[in-house]
Amino acid sequence: MEQSQLENWEGKASVNLPNTKADQVWPLISNFFSIHLWLPDVFVCEKVAGVEGQPGSTRYCATAPGDGKKPELWATEKLLAFDPVARSYSYEITDSNVGFVRYVATLKVLEEEGEGGCKLEWSFESGPVKGWTQDSLAAYLQTGLEYMAKKVEEVLKASPACAPTE
Repeated sequence: MEQSQLENWEGKASVNLPNTKADQVWPLISNFFSIHLWLPDVFVCEKVAGVEGQPGSTRYCATAPGDGKKPELWATEKLLAFDPVARSYSYEITDSNVGFVRYVATLKVLEEEGEGGCKLEWSFESGPVKGWTQDSLAAYLQTGLEYMAKKVEEVLKASPACAPTE
C-alpha cells in the first residue's frame, strides 16, 4: 500500500456568530439538500435518494458549468448522521471528480456560553486529495464557512423568521 493511502488528513473550520442564537441558525442550514443556498461555489445541490434528515440520503453537488457546459467540480455525498438536538450532521463523499478519498465531514451549530451567540463548525477527515494540501483544504472550508455565516446573518437581518425554502 502506498504511504498516501495510509495518510489521514484532519481539519476544522469555525466561525463565531456572537449575536445569533444557535436555534436561529440550525433551521436555516440543517437541510442536507440545500447547501447550495449557503456556499458560494456550490451551484446546484439535488436530492438523489432518501428523505431529508434521514441517514442514507444522498445529494449531488456541483459547481457552475464551465465552457464545456458540464460542472467543473462535482461530488455525490451521503448523509451518515443527523442530530437536530445537537444541531449537527455528518456526511461522506461517495464519488467525485475532485479526488477525495475517505472524506467524512461534520457540520455543527454550537451554543456559545455567555452572550447567547453561536459558533459554526465544519470538521473533516480525509485521505490526501491530489492537488491540495491539508492546510489548503482546511482554508477552503474556512472560507466557505465564513461565507455561510455571512449569508445566515443577512437572511436573519432581512427577516428573522425567514428561511430559504429551495
